[in-house]
Amino acid sequence: MNRFVFLLCASVVVADIQITVINKCKETVWPGVYGQPTIPENGGFELAAGAQKVLTVPVGWTAGRIWPRTGCNGTGENFQCQTGACGTSLQCNGKTGATPCTLAELTLAKTTSDQDFYDISFVDGSNIPVSMKPVGDFTKTGTTQYSCGEAGECSKDLKTVVPANLQYKVDGKVVGTLSACSATNEPQYCCSGAFNTPQTCNATTSFPADYYTDLKKICPTVYMYAYDDPTSTFTCKGKAPTTSPNYEIYFCTESGIGLP
Repeated sequence: MNRFVFLLCASVVVADIQITVINKCKETVWPGVYGQPTIPENGGFELAAGAQKVLTVPVGWTAGRIWPRTGCNGTGENFQCQTGACGTSLQCNGKTGATPCTLAELTLAKTTSDQDFYDISFVDGSNIPVSMKPVGDFTKTGTTQYSCGEAGECSKDLKTVVPANLQYKVDGKVVGTLSACSATNEPQYCCSGAFNTPQTCNATTSFPADYYTDLKKICPTVYMYAYDDPTSTFTCKGKAPTTSPNYEIYFCTESGIGLP
């Protein structure tokens, strides 16, 4: 009987998931956070250069978004950022970031038979490079790099290579890049309206020619536009009895790509 009770208890014990945000940039970054049903740190905090912060989220955390805000200053309700702003406060409290900003996106498994989905997205443009990977014990979901691999690695900072019409400037300085969707709000680039299917979406054509092909060469696993799933969506599973692995999210990289 005692052994049965022990096994029964062990089978229903679930552990929260830890997401460690690591700032490898040379400057302070102010991460924004969104998710359901809980929002860690009330949606925002300051992260000095070289520092890291552990966020704890529950099993089945969905619609997760973590993004860098840059060039921020001010206090209280007078908090302003050059990129990724979620209003005028340090804590976003359920608001998401304004374009352009790089997104780390997660939807975590509810049970051990489910799997996590995660990606790094430039659909809303980008400000600094972000990468993400599972850590600790996990179970691969397949044999490709998209099974428990690292999402989002880029060989260059996009701010140095995008066309001038996609540069986002503040006081004459390029601080981010726009996606074709965020630059034009046109349905064919946003994959909306009549273009809201993988077959009709024209996000990869004529803006300008070869734009997305060139970006994919630099950031091959980044989610560039709606329906970019085959080369951008990662999956992973926890190792029973856990439902999900822990994750690490990096702002900038050890090679120095990131804030100027």
